[in-house]
Amino acid sequence: MTMNRVKLQFLASRITSLANTIPKDENRIIFYSTPDVSDNALTLFKYVHNLNKGHELVWLLNNPRKHVVTVLQEKYPEVKTVPLYSLQGLKELIRAKFIVTTDVLPVTPHLGQRVIQLWHGLPGKKTGYEHPLGIKDLYLYMDRWTTDFVTTSELVVGAFVRQFMINPRKFRILGQPRNDGMFTNLKCSRELLSEILSIDVEKYDHIILYAPTYRYTSYLKDFEASVRVVKSLLNERFAEFLQRSNTLLVIKPHKLVADAIAPKIKNSGNIRLLTDEPLAEHFLTINDIMGAFDVLITDYSSIYEDYILLERPVVFYLPDRRELEAKSGFLLPYEFFAPGAKPEDVEGLISALTAYIDDPKRDLEWRKTIKSLLYEVGDDDKSSERVYKRLIKGDS
Repeated sequence: MTMNRVKLQFLASRITSLANTIPKDENRIIFYSTPDVSDNALTLFKYVHNLNKGHELVWLLNNPRKHVVTVLQEKYPEVKTVPLYSLQGLKELIRAKFIVTTDVLPVTPHLGQRVIQLWHGLPGKKTGYEHPLGIKDLYLYMDRWTTDFVTTSELVVGAFVRQFMINPRKFRILGQPRNDGMFTNLKCSRELLSEILSIDVEKYDHIILYAPTYRYTSYLKDFEASVRVVKSLLNERFAEFLQRSNTLLVIKPHKLVADAIAPKIKNSGNIRLLTDEPLAEHFLTINDIMGAFDVLITDYSSIYEDYILLERPVVFYLPDRRELEAKSGFLLPYEFFAPGAKPEDVEGLISALTAYIDDPKRDLEWRKTIKSLLYEVGDDDKSSERVYKRLIKGDS
């Protein structure tokens, strides 16, 4: 994010702060997420829409993807979509009683207005005030721009307070809405995955998800490093392991990385690429199909903090660990809070996967311990319901 955009966000915040005298529409709920129409906001949106309580629902779009807007309009023709940085967007922000977001949104809440910050995951790598090299301008106003910050436990509250300097009294331990689908779709998750990938995943004995985070260098995206770590698995040795164990590897990388590695994966029998487009076309998040996977491979992405709810094995593959620790670092003590094997090369990864496939209960008690620390609330499919009843409906 450039300084120009930071200034624009601040200006928008100042303008909206002048709107305290304008009555708020109690039935109007605005949703915003990055990427558009995704993550915790999407799951809560679907829950509220299905309630059919007469709410007027609006999506603010920052970088509209054509296929996302098309699917949204087809499934929910009555829902309004508005550009974020526009006069219409400003008008909606001023009028709405409730604003739900998963990212930094430059809105100073007016009198009687709620800005509900769902964020886009639990703390993983250091960011905000905790990042050793990061630009902090973006986070200076996080407290001002939030009335309610939704999360999962007191330990997580402390981590977010360190990152964003938000008043601890603004946190609400209600769970992450995006995890609801993990439980509701548990029995049909492989059927959904088959539909999304256009293959029959049931023919494989094991299905593994590889979801690496995008690499950063002092807040500058390191494209080459991000591609390199994924390509380290696209070799004959790892392909032999997948074929021998009849395992399907589903890779869910950043969009830019997906474009770079797609040609190498195209004709690979045991590897499939999962991108945002097919998920969006089915109006799903990755969490909705998490139950399809027997093992997760990641690094310091917060996706493992969602997957741990299933208590299934996680492998932390970090061929560039020392570099990552030097440039960014991990917010929580990594050796303890990453409950699984931590190989740094392909041979070590194969050994770890083999061990977990042979014994899925390996490190189970460790995973349960971390889950209990991360989740006081949210180990069910009721997080959207709790957020709605507590923060929108107003139940105590």
